[in-house]
Amino acid sequence: MMSEKWSIIEVLQHARHDWLNRLQLIKGNISLGKIEQAERIMDEIVQNMQQEARLTNLKLPKFAALLLTHNWESHAYQLEYEILDERGTFALDDEKLTRWVGAFLNQLNQTVHPIHDNNLYLTVEKKNEEFCFHFHLNGIIENVDDLEKWLTYNKSYPDTVSLNKINETELMIVAVFT
Repeated sequence: MMSEKWSIIEVLQHARHDWLNRLQLIKGNISLGKIEQAERIMDEIVQNMQQEARLTNLKLPKFAALLLTHNWESHAYQLEYEILDERGTFALDDEKLTRWVGAFLNQLNQTVHPIHDNNLYLTVEKKNEEFCFHFHLNGIIENVDDLEKWLTYNKSYPDTVSLNKINETELMIVAVFT
């Protein structure tokens, strides 16, 4: 969870830094004559911006802020997300959802090896009246038992949660909220 409340200036600094990095990647590839690579990076940026728009359109501002700022802080994994529902708002308690997801992300931070290229992919979708959050973790996983205990202890919210160990380097956790 966000360990601090970001000031407007800090948010702008991080956003500007991210954009400058992206522009430098594009510029560098163009100068090397790698036009296709530069176009791929630009397409990736467009897709990321579309996902950010979908996230903010959910009308869950605290949850959106948690995801948007997550990679600005030091974590043992990088977070990517995809919002599958294009229609917008989710009728969930923003405070409660953000508190649970933030605590869950902190627990995941203790689950993976800190000095490895670990990745968490979050897919959010609405199925009928249920809101499904699919957390797909790839990396060096060290403390699955602690994660299972945490999920068992914190099972009052979401409505259901399941953990599936796919292999030694992959976990799938599905949390369903109604």
